Amino acid sequence: MFKNNNLFEIVKLNITARQAAEAYGFRPNRSMICCPFHADRNPSMKVDSRFHCFGCGADGDVIDFTAKLFQLSLLQAAEKLAADFGLSATDNFQPLPCKPVEKPLSPKEQFYKILCGYRSLLANWRMTYAPKNPEASLHPCFVASLHYADRVQYLLDILLLGSLPEKQQLLNGKEVTALGKAIERCKETEDAA
Repeated sequence: MFKNNNLFEIVKLNITARQAAEAYGFRPNRSMICCPFHADRNPSMKVDSRFHCFGCGADGDVIDFTAKLFQLSLLQAAEKLAADFGLSATDNFQPLPCKPVEKPLSPKEQFYKILCGYRSLLANWRMTYAPKNPEASLHPCFVASLHYADRVQYLLDILLLGSLPEKQQLLNGKEVTALGKAIERCKETEDAA
């Protein structure tokens, strides 16, 4: 069992407001969440080691956050946190590791990653399969690198610099998917060789 002061110390040293917010269902984006203490449609609360809402002014540590969130006394909130995070009176005050939350890539980021991969692959093919002399036959991967490299660069330019309608058309995925299938066919000939 805990002595009250010891409990508060253990909880505050081992759990951040962000960790509690994540454990209780919030998904911080750049350490910001929608404030649960007032009608908030846009993230206005910063959660790190402490929390602060720029909308309603709510502020405090992890125990204050939990007490206010679940309408508990500070002692009840500290006990809840200790139970939820598996803390005991013998803990050595080691902060729990904060696991990074992986944000899924947006469609634009996904296409950018795919197109950059294609560009790199085509550049590699251009170097690897370039004919050694003028009489040598052309490898299908070398031909593909010449054929698709400019198109891939054009699609990257649209993605980064194009107008909104151009980007929307690109993000429907059909052209990038077709390009991917053509490159996969070339990869199969490379693997067969």
